[in-house]
Parts: sequence; C-alpha cells; structure tokens
Amino acid sequence: MQDQERCLVSCAEAIDRLITVDVSGRRVIDKLYQAARALSSRPLVLTASEGLQRSLSNKKTVFIATGWPDRTAVDLMIAETDGPSGAAVLARTLDRAFGVVPVLLTEEQLVPALSEVVGSAGLKVLPCESLLHTWESKGPIHAATVLPFPISVSEAQREAKRLFELYSPGAVIAIEKGGMNESGSIYSCRGEDMTNTTGKADQLVIEARGRGIFTLGIGDGGNEIGMGVIRKEAEEILVHGIGSSVPGGFAPSVRTDALLVAAVSNWGAYGVAACLAVLLHDRGVFHNAGVEQRVLESCAHAGLIDGVTGYVDGSVDGIPIDVHLSLVRILESLVKQALGKSRS
Repeated sequence: MQDQERCLVSCAEAIDRLITVDVSGRRVIDKLYQAARALSSRPLVLTASEGLQRSLSNKKTVFIATGWPDRTAVDLMIAETDGPSGAAVLARTLDRAFGVVPVLLTEEQLVPALSEVVGSAGLKVLPCESLLHTWESKGPIHAATVLPFPISVSEAQREAKRLFELYSPGAVIAIEKGGMNESGSIYSCRGEDMTNTTGKADQLVIEARGRGIFTLGIGDGGNEIGMGVIRKEAEEILVHGIGSSVPGGFAPSVRTDALLVAAVSNWGAYGVAACLAVLLHDRGVFHNAGVEQRVLESCAHAGLIDGVTGYVDGSVDGIPIDVHLSLVRILESLVKQALGKSRS
C-alpha cells in the first residue's frame, strides 16, 4: 500500500509539473503555483482528484461552470477556447469515473457553442427535462446538459438555489470562469471590466459551500473563480500585469475548497483526468489525443476564439493544437507508467 501511495504521489507531482510549464511565456504560473502549493501538502491535481472522489462516488450529478466572453465590446457571441475544452473533458472523465451526469453552466448566448464542444467529447447533450430521466434508461446513455446562468447577481442567487434543489450535485467545478472581487466586479487580465457580460457562477460556489458541497476552482491567470484562496498573491500578479489597480482589486474574493492552477486552464482539467485515472486504477478514465483533437476542432467549428491570437482555429492561449495534443500524449504515458508500476 505504501508503494502504491508513493507511486500515486510521484505521478501527481509529475502531472503538476507538466501542466504548469510556461509554454506561452506569460510568466505568472510559477508564482500562482507556488502560492497555491504552499497551502497544500499534496500535489494540486491529487488534492483536486481526491476531493472529487470523495464527493462524487455516491452522487448522480456534478456542476461545471465555464465560458469566458471576450471582446464583448465588439460582440457578445465572442468567447474563448480555454475553458469549454477543459469542461468537456472533465464532463467526460467524471461520467466515466463515477457515472455522474454533468450539468454545465455558461452565459445564455454561449450555450450552443458549449453544447457542441461537450458533444464532441462523446456525451449526448440533452434538454434539462430529459436529463432527469437518464437514470431510468434500460440502455446505456452518457448524457450531459448545458444551461444558461444569469449575469445578474440576484438572479444568479435564485437560480443557484433552484438548480441545487433540482439536481443535488455532489460537487461544483469552475474552470476558466471570471470571479467577482470584493466589490462584485469581474475583470479580465487586461483590466477590462467584464461584470456586465459574465455569468455570476460565484453564486454556485457560495451556495455549494453553504451546503457543505465540495468546490474546485481551475484557473491560469489569477482572476478566475477559486483564486480567492490565494487572493493576495493573485492581486499582486494582476496589478503588475495590468499596470494599475481598482477598488476591490482585480482578484476574485470567493474561495473554493480546492484550487488548481495550470499554465492553461484546460490543462488543469486534463491533469485532473490523468490523476483520477491513476487514483482509480482505470486508464479509461483519462481521455486521449483523438478526443483532444476532436474537442479542439469543435471549438473552432463553434466559433470560439483563441483568447491570445483572436483566431478561430482551435488553438488555445496562443498555443497551437499540436502542442496540446503532445501534452495529452505525455499525460497518457504518465498514466500508463504509473498504472503499470502499481500492478507490479
């Protein structure tokens, strides 16, 4: 048992290192990771994975919030590839690992795009009224639903309560989702005020924590939901990058039970998927390069942009598809090696 634990921790450490390689040269991930890791005695992907294992093993649903509207002064339909891809992979992973049905939440205008990306991961996207009947099916059905989540704080509070009563999720995950600062405002890493165009998914986290439900935040820049865990360090990074400050700060104030930082938020999701495969001794829990390519190509087909380059080509954060595929292949190798050692 001790050998298996050492193998698990060693693999998780390798995953942490891999998903925090600063390929894009933003020069923020090292500081974010050091701050987050200082609060965790175990690798961040392992803390996240063990939290999900505890919270979802006997549950039927999980909430995943994502979607980053960008260049909203131009058009509200413009949104980034980072986030939806990771959310889709997480949805697939958690379906395979625990049999839970993922409920994904995003801005109303982004529901069609996110639905397409989730479908490309192999899940059948159903209307919410059909989702509640999936457990009655005599044949296998791996389903998810994608729902709009309000921009107004008061409406978001009401909707969060309604959704929790309806679905009783075992966990809430926010990936690459702008978080509110102490004044209730949401900012981009460029210092743009995104408050009036971003769904207030913070309310899902607040509702979950009030009910004792596990919450996980995944981000890469310091302004995403969950960064309240390392708010001081995240604020310093954001102020330095933006070159100014605002009342309430740029960094979110809402805390999650676990925080996972990665060089690209999608990579954080892939890291969790890989770690869960090792934790559960099931290689099939992790996705693969074929799924990754399909998911990223679906982002382009859905019209999502690379938040750095502005192109609609399936790249993420200025990093081309081939690099993301390579990262997934390395993660596959780590999973294979770790599972091989655990059996020996």
